[in-house]
Amino acid sequence: MSKDRSAIRQIRLGEELRNWRLYNNKTLANATAGLKGWNPARLSRIERAHQQISAVDLKTLLDHYGIEGQEREDFEGLLTDGPTRQWWRNLDFANSITAAFAEYLALESDASHMQEYFLSAFPGLLQTEGYAKEMIAAGLSAPNEEQIETAAEVRILRQRRLVEEPVLNFEAYFGEVALLVAGDQQVLADQIRHTIKVAQYPNATVRMIPLSAGRQGILTSGLILMRFPDEPSDGFVFVEAVGGMLPRKTGRDVRRAERAFARVKRCALSPEDTIAALERKLEELT
Repeated sequence: MSKDRSAIRQIRLGEELRNWRLYNNKTLANATAGLKGWNPARLSRIERAHQQISAVDLKTLLDHYGIEGQEREDFEGLLTDGPTRQWWRNLDFANSITAAFAEYLALESDASHMQEYFLSAFPGLLQTEGYAKEMIAAGLSAPNEEQIETAAEVRILRQRRLVEEPVLNFEAYFGEVALLVAGDQQVLADQIRHTIKVAQYPNATVRMIPLSAGRQGILTSGLILMRFPDEPSDGFVFVEAVGGMLPRKTGRDVRRAERAFARVKRCALSPEDTIAALERKLEELT
């Protein structure tokens, strides 16, 4: 069975093909006119990384575009890295995973380093199953019981990145308000115990932004910044929005996210003080 390219390179290849087409003032119809076996819908899927492209088909497309020399080598270079770990494809509920969420999962699987911030909740890679179900049930989409179970299972499976090779280097930031908002007190207590456990992993850093940090410690939305082993200076940003996390792919967005995390880090408690604060809250609950 053929292996898939890493998600980040698949996305970059699609973006570069789209940028070339737009720079040369070609519509999807113009770009595929006279190209046997191609149509605007297929090219659009490739550009949006919703469909992969083989080396043979890329050669055909580049020949059609008349791209040669170093520019051609740059396109072809995005096709020659290792496999991605699309672990969800064999799950019973894989067909319920949207294209947008599949993109996120693929990037998370490929990432070597990830920073995550949420003001009023523990980040997803820290969540227990019970806490995840509470958070998912509180979403705007009003999911049914089966959808809640499925989404929580995916969230728990994702956490294997923290303990299985190649392990993810993970920095998690959450606001103190997460300790003040709870449905079931036992669920919150279990969540705090689990967070303390993960905070002691050698590849994980967990830090809380106290209420005393004031406005400086608050971002207007949740934020995720991923880094990749073959693109250490590059990154991929997701910003919390109504209905989910929106991807932001440009260098400018990455630099903005870096500045935001630098600010949050300055306002956050140290890892040691974070654990102490969690232990005090746990004593209150138990």
